[in-house]
Amino acid sequence: MVKKTFAFFLEKMRETPLVLPAVLLAAFLYSGVLRVNFEKPCRALFPSQKISWFSGTVVSNPVRVSGYKNSYRVKVKLDSVRTKEGALSQADGVAEVFVPASLYEIYSPGKLYSAWRGEKPKFLIDNGAKVEFEVTPKEAKDYRGGASRTKTEFHVKKIEGCVWRNSEDGIARNIFARIMEVRALSRLHFTRLMYAWGKAGGMVLALLSGSREYLSGETSDAFRNAGLSHILALSGMHLSLFSGMAFFLGKKTFGKRFAPAFELFAIMAFFWFAGKSPSLFRALICSLCVIFSAIFHIRIKSMLNVLAFSFLLHTAIFPADMFELGFMLSYGALAGILCFNEPVARIFSRIFPYRMKNSLAQSAGAQAFTIPICLKFFKVITPIGIVASAAVSPIVTLFVYVSLAFIVLSLLCPFLAPIFGNVLGAFYFVLEKCVFLFAKFPRLKI
Repeated sequence: MVKKTFAFFLEKMRETPLVLPAVLLAAFLYSGVLRVNFEKPCRALFPSQKISWFSGTVVSNPVRVSGYKNSYRVKVKLDSVRTKEGALSQADGVAEVFVPASLYEIYSPGKLYSAWRGEKPKFLIDNGAKVEFEVTPKEAKDYRGGASRTKTEFHVKKIEGCVWRNSEDGIARNIFARIMEVRALSRLHFTRLMYAWGKAGGMVLALLSGSREYLSGETSDAFRNAGLSHILALSGMHLSLFSGMAFFLGKKTFGKRFAPAFELFAIMAFFWFAGKSPSLFRALICSLCVIFSAIFHIRIKSMLNVLAFSFLLHTAIFPADMFELGFMLSYGALAGILCFNEPVARIFSRIFPYRMKNSLAQSAGAQAFTIPICLKFFKVITPIGIVASAAVSPIVTLFVYVSLAFIVLSLLCPFLAPIFGNVLGAFYFVLEKCVFLFAKFPRLKI
């Protein structure tokens, strides 16, 4: 028995040679044996606590955080800083900045704030913008890497500037800035279109761009209580839906030979529009491996090996992502599916029909690796999540496909947009009721 077991694992190791290095690296990093270099901290001629103003370039998508009185967190690559006394210094590194919602959402539809008193806003904060902030520095704890560190957060008091072009000639700073300006404007116009579709549009916005400001707190809590938080996070599910649709359209339009190239273009466009997040970047690496394997006729023996390669490459490029919750849940869920899907499916095959047992097996596999993470961060287990994910995921898949079709048709025939919005609203009503139903089931608090 021992000999057969050893031979089985030896054969698996030959098929997946990158798994062991990935597991060892994860063990060393999460245990604190190896230390990770995160983003460069703020460096200037005087301490961070004395900074009252700085300029730099936004290098991340603004993400809404529940704390700090409804603020948006952005990362800014610093150029220069200034103290209250007027001392000016060049600076380097990345600052973590919290922008009040009343300032960030000034262009967002339906987000009007009386504090502006009719003043015309002159800024659009997004990845790539050149900004000047008046800030208040605050000390905070950073628990990444298994050890507590002290870091400086900057809370914005006033936005003194936010530009995409050179002020003297109105020309974009460079081609990269021009591309990022187009992206920011595209996301803004997409937000306005989705706002016209009400609650359904808010869900589409969350699923396709990662922006959740138009999802009610009650709906977000229901997804979390039902064990369905992964559906709202941009991840492999969203990229695979977009990838599958692009491959189908490419095959019908350009033929099977050029379909992978069209699929590659489509997923890169989606990643560019949605923005980099740990879970979405993981999905991008895995998708690129599969697409290039198809283009160059390389046979993939095990997707677990692809996941291990993605983990090693991801930690090399963005090591700080390792301690993000989205990173751990994304890799843990997919690893659980790849490891336990087949054995669990064999057990479920005696009880459930073919299609149902596959969905339940994948959901159970994902839960197997993510339960320890949820226990550490949330102190709660959601057993109903196994059934909820298997039941709701097909509805969400169909919802995304219908939404994409309606978006394209709305752009071609704008006068039909209200009709599409009403149809999608009825679809969303069914989806919401299913989520709220599963959210009523009890959770286990540890």
